[in-house]
Amino acid sequence: MKQAFIIIAACFITLLFNSAAFSEKIDLDLDFEIEEVTKKPYSINADIEVKETIKFFDSDALLFKQKYLNTKKDNTFWQTDFDFTIEGQYQWNTITLYGRFNSLIYYNEDVDWESERKVEEAYITFQPSVSWAVDAGKKVHKWGKGYAFSPSAFFSRPKNIDDPDATLEGYYSLSTDYIKSMEGILQTIAVTPVFMPVNRDINHEIGPKNELIWGGKIYFFAFDTDIDFMFLISDNMDNRIGMDFSKNLSPSFEIHGDAALVQDYHQYIIDEYGNTSEQEYTAFNLLLGLRYLSSQDTTYILEYYRNGQGYSGQEYENYLAFIERGYDQYLNTSSKAAISKSKTYAAYYNQQAVMRDYLYLKVSQKDPFDILYFVPAITFIYNLDDKSVSITPQVTYSPLTNLTLDLKTGFLLRKSKTEYGEKINNAKILLSIKYYF
Repeated sequence: MKQAFIIIAACFITLLFNSAAFSEKIDLDLDFEIEEVTKKPYSINADIEVKETIKFFDSDALLFKQKYLNTKKDNTFWQTDFDFTIEGQYQWNTITLYGRFNSLIYYNEDVDWESERKVEEAYITFQPSVSWAVDAGKKVHKWGKGYAFSPSAFFSRPKNIDDPDATLEGYYSLSTDYIKSMEGILQTIAVTPVFMPVNRDINHEIGPKNELIWGGKIYFFAFDTDIDFMFLISDNMDNRIGMDFSKNLSPSFEIHGDAALVQDYHQYIIDEYGNTSEQEYTAFNLLLGLRYLSSQDTTYILEYYRNGQGYSGQEYENYLAFIERGYDQYLNTSSKAAISKSKTYAAYYNQQAVMRDYLYLKVSQKDPFDILYFVPAITFIYNLDDKSVSITPQVTYSPLTNLTLDLKTGFLLRKSKTEYGEKINNAKILLSIKYYF
């Protein structure tokens, strides 16, 4: 895999320098007449991404010991990805068909070669008028105003906080949009009911039981502010209500927020001795954020996230202490009973943003030093509960219209018995080349 990384890195550097020289040599004659273009009823777009990821494992981290025990000797993890996405749209009168499909082939030392194929979105839209639209199929419902976190996105999968801009896979649903514009303080109102069936064939990731989840969103634009109220009702999921807002205080300064109440939320807890318990309560999730663009084209995104469904610092530390006890038991007696029990709680404790209070900051600079289409950025995620930090520097360069080069690194500043202090890897490097056609 090291050879693959060297080849990708060489391509990255070669394209970086050659594209700069290429842009200087080309002399385009743009003085020509444009013929009238008839809009096509269809569009097809695709992209292919080659990505190399290197993770530097921390063999002393408890989550590393939980996953590998003492069976993994190499602390460097390599993975190569070949990711292909195609999306298309066809419009006929009042009907529009849309689909986005993804195919991934990847290699790493743990699983060798593997492949995944999925339909990310595939739905039909019927729009008999400007005000009415009906969508049926697999669709991403982009609710919420948060950039890194969206507590009010009730009908969506959670974002990856390491890559909030990544496309998400949708759920199968039936939804309707009704939009009405008017004059006065209230300028726009929109109503969006959503119905989502769950069974063993569709949307089974949500739950094992057959049911119909339903909910809706009401949108208002008033006082130059976007406001949404939403809800979700289900027999087997936790019922939820929420709201969000977004307002531009100036052309370069925006504030936003999300809030949600999750009724009868069940939280599963394990202590340092392996005793388990369950508590039920109404969880309150909150996000407050801002986006600011400076006169130097520097963009700042700052968000505070209160995860009412998360664990306290002590509860998470108890979980880590139990993993440590289980690992010591394994070393002393070869028994995997305790460490295996801790793994059954990994779905609750090993997820992203597992604790209660976070600060998120991303700073990006457009075209520094007059290098066009070059954007360096840095992201900080600070766990306010245990004071651990994730830092992700990144540079993105688009030397051609349909080509993007991306180099991202990640580092964890931490101490033991903290969220980022016990992650499997303490650093990573990600290099990708993405071509659009």
